[in-house]
Amino acid sequence: MDSRPRRGGFGLPGLSSFQRRAALGLSALGLLLGAGVPAHAAEGASSARGIIDQLLSFLYSSGHLVGQGIMRLVHTILPSISIDKLDQLVDPVGLLAILTAFLVVVSIAKRLAWIVVIAGWVLIVVRLVMVIVEHSV
Repeated sequence: MDSRPRRGGFGLPGLSSFQRRAALGLSALGLLLGAGVPAHAAEGASSARGIIDQLLSFLYSSGHLVGQGIMRLVHTILPSISIDKLDQLVDPVGLLAILTAFLVVVSIAKRLAWIVVIAGWVLIVVRLVMVIVEHSV
């Protein structure tokens, strides 16, 4: 087999970039969830599922607590609204608040990553200019 790149790259012929990323993501998800694990590794799969269960329980509990806090704040500001009506919104509001916080953190991290990338390119250009000037002198 030759080593020339094909449409899908070196390793996965005939797959688009999206299909390769989807296959990689599904493979990672399968590994995380323990899909395709041999019978002798069943203990590892159950521990992976246990970790996922604990993570989801933590997220739900955190969302519930955050939602309760937000609903108490709303009830304090608007006491005319029945607390029973607000109790129906505790979980959705809490989980959305956690998701919003996560998106804010990711957005900030993305901006910081772009700053680092731009600074890196600026430093590389400065270094190239220095090498060119030094070589011409």
